[in-house]
Amino acid sequence: MIVLLSSCNLIAAEVSGNVLYFGNTDHPVNGVTVKLHKNQSNTSHTCVTNTAGYFYFSDVIPGQYTLSGSTDLPGYEPTFYDAVLVFLHVAFNYPLNDMQTMAADVNNNNAVNWGDYSQIVNHILHGTPFPAGSWQFEEMQITVTGQKEGFPVGGTCSGDVGGTFVPQNNNTPALQIAQAGEINVSKGESFKTRIVTNNAISFSGAGIIITYPANLLNINSVEFKGADYQYDVIDGQIRIIWGDPNTAPISFSQGETFVTIHGTTTQEFAPGMIATFGLAGNTSLISAANQEVTNLNFASPVLKPGNTELKMENYPNPFTSSTRLSIYTPVSGNGIIEVYNAAGQKVMNVQAGSMETGNNEINLDASNLAKGYYICKLRIQSAGNEIHTVKRLIKAE
Repeated sequence: MIVLLSSCNLIAAEVSGNVLYFGNTDHPVNGVTVKLHKNQSNTSHTCVTNTAGYFYFSDVIPGQYTLSGSTDLPGYEPTFYDAVLVFLHVAFNYPLNDMQTMAADVNNNNAVNWGDYSQIVNHILHGTPFPAGSWQFEEMQITVTGQKEGFPVGGTCSGDVGGTFVPQNNNTPALQIAQAGEINVSKGESFKTRIVTNNAISFSGAGIIITYPANLLNINSVEFKGADYQYDVIDGQIRIIWGDPNTAPISFSQGETFVTIHGTTTQEFAPGMIATFGLAGNTSLISAANQEVTNLNFASPVLKPGNTELKMENYPNPFTSSTRLSIYTPVSGNGIIEVYNAAGQKVMNVQAGSMETGNNEINLDASNLAKGYYICKLRIQSAGNEIHTVKRLIKAE
C-alpha cells in the first residue's frame, strides 16, 4: 500500500502537509507519526496525523531537515494479483509506476526482483513477514527557510502493488460461501467436506484464503485440482497457492468440487454450534489474461453436531444431468444405490462398491432420466447387517 506525505508547506518556519494513501486525496491516513529531524543535530519534532492525514509543525528553526514517517497501523494483506504484477514486471518488463515499485520492493533491497515475488507468495501462504516491514515512508531532505514551499514525500506499505488498499477499511470484506446441505458429525470425530463452484470458472493462478472456526475444527489435509499446489493452515485460515502467469489454466464446471477439506471436530463442537467456511477478502484467482476472476460463487455444507447415523445429501438439487451424493456412514461396507420414480418403479441400480466409515462421495449420472421427482435409496451392507437411508431428488430437465 502506498502513502504520500503531500503539500508540505513552509510558512514562517511552519511545516505542514497531509499523508495520503497512494497520493489519493480521498484516502488520507491518520495515525502516522511524522518526524522532522534537523540534520547534524539532535533536534527533532514529531506529530501524529489526524483523521484528515494532516500534520503540522510550528516554531521550526530554519535549516536542513529530514522528513519521515512511521506507524503501527495494521498492514495490508497482499493478494496473488500483487504477486502476479511483480512476476510480470521481472519476467516481461511490465511497467510499474514509482508508487507500485516502492510497494513491490518488499525485501527492501532497492530493486524489484524474483526475491520480492517469492516474499509475497510466502507471505500469502505462510504469513511470513516482509523484511521491509509492514509500512515504509520515504525520507525526504528539505530546507526550512520560512518561505512557502511544497515537499511531497512518497511512502509505501509493503505488498500493495495493485494499489487497492483503503486505510479506513483495512481490507476487502470476506466473501461468504453459500450453505448447501449439512453434515452431521460428533465431537472429536473426523469429517470430509468440500467447497463447490456454483458457476464455471477458469484460471491460471490462485491465492485462496479459506476461513473456518479454529475453535471448532482442526484441519488435517486439503485437496485441490491444480497440480503442485501448496497449502498451509494458520490462524483459522487454509491458505492455498497454485500456479503463475506461465501456468496452463485449469477449469471447473458448475457444481464441481473446488477444494476438499479433511479434518476433525474439537471438544468444543457441542450441540447448538455450527461450523461454516468462508473466503477472506485477499483471495484472488488470476485468469490467463492476468486479470482477477470476479465471478466467484461457491457453496459448502454446514457442519452440525448430530448422531452418527447413515446420512446422504446431494448437490446440486435440483440438477440437470448429474448430482454428487455426499454420504456419511458409521460403518464400512458395500454400498448399493437405487433410484425410484414417482410411481415406485426402480429406474436405476448402482453398485457403489466399498464405502469406508466416515464421509464418501459418489457422482450419480442421471442423464438418462426424465424430468421429475425421484427417491434415491442408499443401502450399506456390513457384516451380515444392512442400514439404509433415502433422499428425494429433483431432475430439472
